[in-house]
Amino acid sequence: DIQRALIRLYPPQLRDAGVGGTVVVWFFISDEGRVLSSRVQKGSGFVQLDDAALEVADIFQFTPALNRDKTVAVWIQLPIQFEVQ
Repeated sequence: DIQRALIRLYPPQLRDAGVGGTVVVWFFISDEGRVLSSRVQKGSGFVQLDDAALEVADIFQFTPALNRDKTVAVWIQLPIQFEVQ
């Protein structure tokens, strides 16, 4: 699902121009593994790619984090990379 979203949300004008980049995104993950919030930590240099990365971030699902034997909400950081195929 994530790979399809990256392809679908890749801004066409940047893809056609051969422009790619990596956006580092902070995710706030609930104790159920759902993305509750996301924000750009380090942009790609292209606002369109940064915006697309935040849209892709909403699709992610995670295994809940554990603190001992209890699920907890956490912030994590992941790079989202757009590459011209």
